[in-house]
Amino acid sequence: METGKENTGGSRKYRAVFSDIDGTLLNSSHQVTPDTAREIQRLEAQGVPFVLVSARMPEAMFTIQAQAGISSPMVCYSGALVVGKDGEHLYSCQMSLEEAVKIKNMLDEEYPSICCNTYGGSKWLVDNDQNPWVMREESITTLKSSAGDVESTFAEAGGIHKFLLMGEGEEIMKVQERLHKDYPHLTVARSNEYYLEVMNGAVRKSVGVEFLCGHFGISIDQAIAFGDGHNDMDMLRAVKTSYAMANAPKEVQESASRITLDNDHEGLLAGLKECFGEDEN
Repeated sequence: METGKENTGGSRKYRAVFSDIDGTLLNSSHQVTPDTAREIQRLEAQGVPFVLVSARMPEAMFTIQAQAGISSPMVCYSGALVVGKDGEHLYSCQMSLEEAVKIKNMLDEEYPSICCNTYGGSKWLVDNDQNPWVMREESITTLKSSAGDVESTFAEAGGIHKFLLMGEGEEIMKVQERLHKDYPHLTVARSNEYYLEVMNGAVRKSVGVEFLCGHFGISIDQAIAFGDGHNDMDMLRAVKTSYAMANAPKEVQESASRITLDNDHEGLLAGLKECFGEDEN
């Protein structure tokens, strides 16, 4: 494990931990290892919140919280929604419904092979819940989508938190280029080769981190961040001490101050031990 130049001894220097979920906290079997869960719980018992930061919707993160045995606030939808420990909405940044409907109509007409998932709050809307892409996502998140119309479903909310577009890599690249060209003010980023996220342009994981640091009454320099994906890069850059997983792409690793082990060798746990020391009990 590579270490940076800064001194990381002692738990007083760090007062919050922010972590991505998939490819970071979870191993390849989508599990939090017992030793990692134990360390996270130890830190929370000492008053150091462990905050999940993910592109997932809140309901898909509650199960991970349960696995880890924690109850801190969470940064959902890559920073578009921050929920408190009791599920209350602390911060929300939506794409307007008018713009969302316009984009959805364009996708339907020009990219029919793309599977479009629309998220807002606790709602996950799809065109066809029997689509293989949707069924795969349901198996990963253990949640059930609903089929319906974007405009009517989100009329009361007045907007959406995220589009998640799924498809073959070549098609995803085409859609990404189109959205960058026609909607440069939006946040458009791939979470992997086959998934493209589209959100309000003000949405960043780092915004959620900064918001919760203020909520906790701490400096962002007292926070640590872990991540492995392109949508983690701004979060890794935002804090002074950040860890990219060994399984992260090179450009993600270059965004962090440190590199830890991969997610199948408890890289997050190794980083926590480096910053907070070993559990003496």
